[in-house]
Amino acid sequence: MTCCVPVRNSAPEAERRCAAIPDVCVRSISPMTIPFLITARLSSVRLPKKLLRELDGTEVVSKVIERGIAGFGREQVILCTSPLATDDELVEVAQRHGIGVHRGHPIDILDRLAGACRSVGAAGFVGQTGENPIFSVEHCLRIRDAIAAGRDLVRFNDLPIGCSPYGISRAAIETLIELKEEEDTGFWGYLLNRPEVFDVEFMAPDDDDRMPGIRLTVDHPEDLELMRAIFTELPGMPAVRDVVALLRRRPELLRINAHRVQLDMPEEDKARINAFFARRGDALRERLAYHRRPTW
Repeated sequence: MTCCVPVRNSAPEAERRCAAIPDVCVRSISPMTIPFLITARLSSVRLPKKLLRELDGTEVVSKVIERGIAGFGREQVILCTSPLATDDELVEVAQRHGIGVHRGHPIDILDRLAGACRSVGAAGFVGQTGENPIFSVEHCLRIRDAIAAGRDLVRFNDLPIGCSPYGISRAAIETLIELKEEEDTGFWGYLLNRPEVFDVEFMAPDDDDRMPGIRLTVDHPEDLELMRAIFTELPGMPAVRDVVALLRRRPELLRINAHRVQLDMPEEDKARINAFFARRGDALRERLAYHRRPTW
């Protein structure tokens, strides 16, 4: 496994944040302890082996890897998949790119990400899923710096679906792993977007990047068709704003997958998670304070 080297230095903004929280030790976090993690499985039924489908001669997941390397360097990119033999092909792709691999829980994504953080002593991470080949390296680095400054969850608002990377602190993910009651954490956003417990920030993109609601992810055959149309026009590593400009200029492309709706968590599951936070809020805040201490 390719590892990144933990480094600590002073971070004044992080010190100010921690000083405002009782009983929390001040942590100094270097961006070098915040790697880029890619969650990836080959378990899709709607579009089998979707991550290995080619766009402009490159697999979907390779597009994600290439952007991660561009922003973080090869030594700071880790593909997070399962130990199942069905995911071995993803490991081969990662090895071809010379990046790290962590194999963890098949359905508990938070547990898998936490394992990757532990394996390299990370203080947090910036992440993207393997089916989202269009995102901004600049956005990733802004998220990395916000996590280094003490945030627990960072994302961008108003981007196309699939174009926002995200950042999660080690303290937040360790707290959830310790206390959560869910095993399948595919909808992990409902567990982390909790300002009553975690330090959450949603960043605003430039106007040229904004196009909320449209799908730029690969989950259905129509999504793949749209992606191939985009990469035919804009091969390589197109900027989010260039893709948005193309879609504004050629709105007929949006009709390719317009009938596909982004999945959401069932209402009964949301109610169960809301009840968990109402019941365990004090315990979560207590354990978060503990995990903020500089122990890795």
